[in-house]
Amino acid sequence: MELINTCLKLAKFSDPLKVGNIILFHKHGKSKTEASSYRPISLLPTIGKVLEKLLTQRLNFHLEKNNRLSNLQYGFREGRSTEMATMKLFDTIHKGKASGDHVLVLSIDIKGAFDNIQHSAISSYLDNSKYPANIVNIFKNLLQNRKVILNTCEGPAIRDQKQGCPQGSCSGPALWNLVANEILQENWPINTNIQAFADDFVLVSHAPTRVQLESQIKESIAKFSTWTSKNQLQISAEKTNYLLISKLVRGPTIRWQFERNRRAHAIKYLGIYIDEKMNWNTHL
Repeated sequence: MELINTCLKLAKFSDPLKVGNIILFHKHGKSKTEASSYRPISLLPTIGKVLEKLLTQRLNFHLEKNNRLSNLQYGFREGRSTEMATMKLFDTIHKGKASGDHVLVLSIDIKGAFDNIQHSAISSYLDNSKYPANIVNIFKNLLQNRKVILNTCEGPAIRDQKQGCPQGSCSGPALWNLVANEILQENWPINTNIQAFADDFVLVSHAPTRVQLESQIKESIAKFSTWTSKNQLQISAEKTNYLLISKLVRGPTIRWQFERNRRAHAIKYLGIYIDEKMNWNTHL
């Protein structure tokens, strides 16, 4: 407790508590010869995790009490769940269908969101959170001088961690929600809605014509691209697919970063397959 109280008093997070031992977990179905096929999990010192947990609880309490987070974020928040997120998505789709419009659902994939989030972006959003200065400063200090250790056949390899939130950390999800909050509060085109579960974003737009639908989606992509560029995040265009719930034979042409997005017959959202006919046959 003395160490924790001293850290809080000085607004400093002791450097030895920031060192993470990396354990690699292979992603099922991925090639074992590619680095991207492994998920790095950080094993952090227990005392550091206790302090980080206390700070994160304070941050979350402040954000929720003062309504600093968008209601469109369902991930890593008390009282919210994947069920609520999927029900919200289904409701949005059905409202578009009920209007007689063509409905487009765009599933957005961010490349390694937690691994690539910039510390400078987190610091900027912390400054705007109207959180007590001493807690903001200790969170900023937490991001500085981080190191990771990976055991190899030639011995431990030690590297500086200059970006990203360690997967396995207590504060990572809360800090991600701070950064993601800006895009969720954006003003979107008419009949266009966005929602997120952590870094899983989905856009739903509906319009009476293909041309109008394409225009709305292009404007939405431009807004999202501005946010990702600002925060030095990248979209995985090959994994960003769209679902068209409509009788249109030819759907709108959608491109992201000059790559054409694929029209899918079904997309997977939070473990549930949503198909273009909304009949759930994909699950049978």
